[in-house]
Amino acid sequence: TLSPAPRSIYSAGVSYGTQSGAGISLGLQRRYLNQRGHKLLAQMDYASKRKTATVQYRVPAFAWLDGWYSASLQAADEQTDYVNSRRLEFVASRSGQYSDTINLVASAHVLRERWAYTIADEATGTTSLSDFTYASFVYPSLRAEYINVDERLAPRRGIGATLTLRGGKGGADGDATFAQLHATAAWFKGFDADSRLIVRGEAGHTFTDDVLALPPSLRYYAGGDRSVRGYGWHEIGPRVQTAAGSFFTGAPNVFTASIEYERYFLGPWGAAVFIDSGSAFDGKSPDMHTGVGIGVRWRSPVGPVRIDIARGLDSPDSPFTLHLNIGADL
Repeated sequence: TLSPAPRSIYSAGVSYGTQSGAGISLGLQRRYLNQRGHKLLAQMDYASKRKTATVQYRVPAFAWLDGWYSASLQAADEQTDYVNSRRLEFVASRSGQYSDTINLVASAHVLRERWAYTIADEATGTTSLSDFTYASFVYPSLRAEYINVDERLAPRRGIGATLTLRGGKGGADGDATFAQLHATAAWFKGFDADSRLIVRGEAGHTFTDDVLALPPSLRYYAGGDRSVRGYGWHEIGPRVQTAAGSFFTGAPNVFTASIEYERYFLGPWGAAVFIDSGSAFDGKSPDMHTGVGIGVRWRSPVGPVRIDIARGLDSPDSPFTLHLNIGADL
């Protein structure tokens, strides 16, 4: 005997981030709009320094490969210590389940972005904002996702990986071109019921004549919770020096690697040790930054909770950083 699931799901939450500030989130998901299974999602995240609003419409697809036709529109405003950006992006996509372990996504993007950099004058301790730059880009994207693990929430055995290829034309004058190849991978190895080893890696390269002609959302960064712990968000990478001071730009290349060992001692409670290293960089040689740390792990009802304390090894004055992550590993 079956009964329909609730048609509408409402969500609300509060948040705080060192880069975004205090915020709230509101969401509405319509699980089925009609008998053909169409879905609608509307979500808003509003924080003092970072705001996003998203609307997405999905239609089931069964021809060739089972998947979804999707159309989404997102508006975002971000004002952090590094950049002041505002963007509007429309994405149309078709996903398909190629096999039990491989999912494929083809999408088309229309992006309009405006940005300016926060320039820090270390001599005077003041900051200023550069002139705003405007750019529009239209580009396709192909993405392959491979997941072969025993459990997605907290894998103990297997591999998860992604490979993304995207590229197009646009810019302030319409003549900027780019192509990007980006890959991520995570390998999980459980030794017994209470311990496991996690190895992660990321590599990306941008083919372009001028990476500064690309908006910040199309550049690579390193540092932070899901990159190189022990460093601030987007802290690792090239800087541009001006008469007014310096600012982070993002980079055409990125490479990061991580190795982590977890062990649970008291039921759902455990600990971890880890080493992260990586860089966002120009040219061929990355300026690797390494961070080490320890963490607390909790197998909560909503997924793993990870609290880490780390420190970067490439500067004697690097402060200890605190990192919090909640949710599945994949």
